[in-house]
Amino acid sequence: MAASSRKTTKGELTRQKIIDATLALIASTGLNSLSHRSIANAAQVRLSLTSYYFESMDHLILCAFEEFARRELKQIQWIREQVDDILQPIVALGEGSDRGACVQQLTDLLTQYILTELTDESRRKQLIIRCHFLFSLGQSEALIQRISDYKAEVLSLIKATAEMIGSPSPEVDANLVVFTFREFEFSLVSGDKNFNQEIVSQTLNRLLSTLIVTNAGEAIQHTHV
Repeated sequence: MAASSRKTTKGELTRQKIIDATLALIASTGLNSLSHRSIANAAQVRLSLTSYYFESMDHLILCAFEEFARRELKQIQWIREQVDDILQPIVALGEGSDRGACVQQLTDLLTQYILTELTDESRRKQLIIRCHFLFSLGQSEALIQRISDYKAEVLSLIKATAEMIGSPSPEVDANLVVFTFREFEFSLVSGDKNFNQEIVSQTLNRLLSTLIVTNAGEAIQHTHV
């Protein structure tokens, strides 16, 4: 029984090594360059093991995306919790809250969050992987559907925050946030020379001012009607 348990654990570790190697290759060379041989070499496992643990390359890429999405959603949930903490005074105090100060705190937090992807190697790799998955063509139907589900999960997290501050159009506001961040991320990956801290900060401040001040004001007025 104990030997069987060790064998299962070893298999899980090997499977995870293959997935991690796949993600590392996606970050360095993209989706279209993947092969069983390149993944096996990167994972330092026998070539036969990539097809032993994964029935096809599409299946392996799908499993790699699941691992990427798990890590990414954990990170998004972490930043969302910090955003919600900053927004709590608006929810609790209404007209008595300092919405301008709240906007500035969020601007500073999210600007730093985005710019960390320039300096933190693991965050940058995760960003590159995300762009490959979101923007590459010729993906399997199963992966396209899973990416669609992932986008819906991200949107749902941001939508919940928009609802918390009384947005009359939380899904629209969530999309505005998502589209803004994706443009920043694409600029980061592509090496856009016009991308810098000042434009990130100014754009986020404008977006947040529009969303928070307007939505919070509308929510307060609605409460008093």
